[in-house]
Amino acid sequence: MACVFHLAKLAKRLALIGWAALAAGACGDELTDPPSAGSLVPAAASLVLTPSVGSGAVGSSLRFTATLNDSAGHELPTPSIAWESFDPAVATVDRAGLVRALAPGTARIAATSGPLGDTATVTVTPSPTALSGYYVAADGTASGDGSRARPWDLATALAGANGRIVAGDQIWLRGGIYPGVFRTALAGQPTRPIVIRQFPGERATIDGGLRVDGPDVIYWGFEIMQSNPLANGTTPALLIYGARTKYINLVIHDAAQQGITFWDGADDAEVYGCLVYNNGLNENKDHGIYVHNSTGTKLIEDNVFFNNLAYGIHAYAGPEDDYQRNIHVIGNVSFNNGSISALWTERVNLLIGAEVWGTGMRAIDNMLYFSGSVGQNMWIGYTAASGDVEVRGNTVWGGATALTVGDWEAATVRDNTVGGSGVVVALNGPEPSRLTWSGNRYYRAPTAAAWSFAGVPVPLASWQQATGLATGEVAQATTPSTPQVVVRPNRYEPGRAHVVVYNWGGQSQVNVSVSQVLTVGQRYEVRNVQDPYGAPVARGTYTGGALSLPMGGVAPPPRLGRSTRTPPRTGPSFDAFVITVTL
Repeated sequence: MACVFHLAKLAKRLALIGWAALAAGACGDELTDPPSAGSLVPAAASLVLTPSVGSGAVGSSLRFTATLNDSAGHELPTPSIAWESFDPAVATVDRAGLVRALAPGTARIAATSGPLGDTATVTVTPSPTALSGYYVAADGTASGDGSRARPWDLATALAGANGRIVAGDQIWLRGGIYPGVFRTALAGQPTRPIVIRQFPGERATIDGGLRVDGPDVIYWGFEIMQSNPLANGTTPALLIYGARTKYINLVIHDAAQQGITFWDGADDAEVYGCLVYNNGLNENKDHGIYVHNSTGTKLIEDNVFFNNLAYGIHAYAGPEDDYQRNIHVIGNVSFNNGSISALWTERVNLLIGAEVWGTGMRAIDNMLYFSGSVGQNMWIGYTAASGDVEVRGNTVWGGATALTVGDWEAATVRDNTVGGSGVVVALNGPEPSRLTWSGNRYYRAPTAAAWSFAGVPVPLASWQQATGLATGEVAQATTPSTPQVVVRPNRYEPGRAHVVVYNWGGQSQVNVSVSQVLTVGQRYEVRNVQDPYGAPVARGTYTGGALSLPMGGVAPPPRLGRSTRTPPRTGPSFDAFVITVTL
């Protein structure tokens, strides 16, 4: 019996492979016989192939799924599916829908069942072994040529390799340890940055530090640490002066001073997706990141800061510094900073404030946590009166005070979730009429003296009456039974994301929807951010739906080269994870 295909879906296929091949593909042995009268099901109206678009490097695989639906959109039992690749030199597909990437290019994949069918597109990228650009290796030399066979050493590359490295070039760091404190004036162009990136699947480590003076360079994916911070004294891990530079998905830890110093001069620069922990020797002075900004805008986004000696994020300036402007702190995770300190209780996860005037400040969608009731969690405004700030969409849990707001000419505080066993909100100086305050959620008994104004903590209703703020806002005495889960997909690496869980009910496992991060058929690994190079807590091939992540927690990472207090274990109450795809 002649077979007719759904032409709207497979017109390209008909033109390419012809009626004879089409008939063979539709009516061949792979399809089942028609059902008997006793096993009839509603007529299928469509076949949908998911994902519709996929990608992977040479050597990777991706599984597709074909689903039959009736005219009402209900899924039907799926009979045998005929699979075909139009471009088998680029990618093949087996009888189960598993696509294997063979060569760079684009391949179209078809799935058919009876008269119905659908197509998908797969983009195959080069294997990491064939990546173009220059190469740097731990055993590279100044006399090399930057090829895979004769790589440079890191100092040579950071000096520009005698003028060979120019705007737009890509430099790959091979796995290994690069000892030393390095400095670079390497410069790209605003539309053609130089990219210095860790080679896929390898671990490149600078053991010492890196200072960046040149503009328009992207530093991506490698590790900066100090195995012996006592010998480095006052050396930060990463010192930034370069304008329009970016620092993407770095792992920065155990420095003698700051993890990152992000200074004036680095106009319009960005720190994104980094893990920053265990930094600092100098009590109350060394932070995860210390940022000044007087011109342009600085962006600190989607990073994780934890167990640093003093503050996690310290956007601050002293009385001798210029006015501060446009520091945007968005989507970061900051927890238990100050927990390794033996002397100071003034622990802070996030401070935006100074002893000089500042304006254009933003704290949006950050996730903060303290294991206990010590510390200032989110501190917005220090001793100086300042211009404007927006505090929106943050989750702030724990500490002696969860949220402190200082003296601003205009402050918007809305849609935040704030709670803990201490003071929930403290207004230290602002005239309430200058504040826009709405939509905030509190987890604390409303009768507790946990809302402070002019230094006096009172119950929520009394605070509302005294300030005229928070009209209509309520406090819940107990936390929700279901966890709060936040997934932040990485802007620069598809298939990568941070996952943050406030595990209010203490569940041993939490289901996390990751469909916005992974596509069906991708291989993935999930690690606790407190063990970034350790064994995955979950791994596999993504088949759709949610991932189940363990909430028992892990031991905090050891502090290298010195003795400190041992930070608390955050699980099962709170934890953060990083999802990555594997080749």
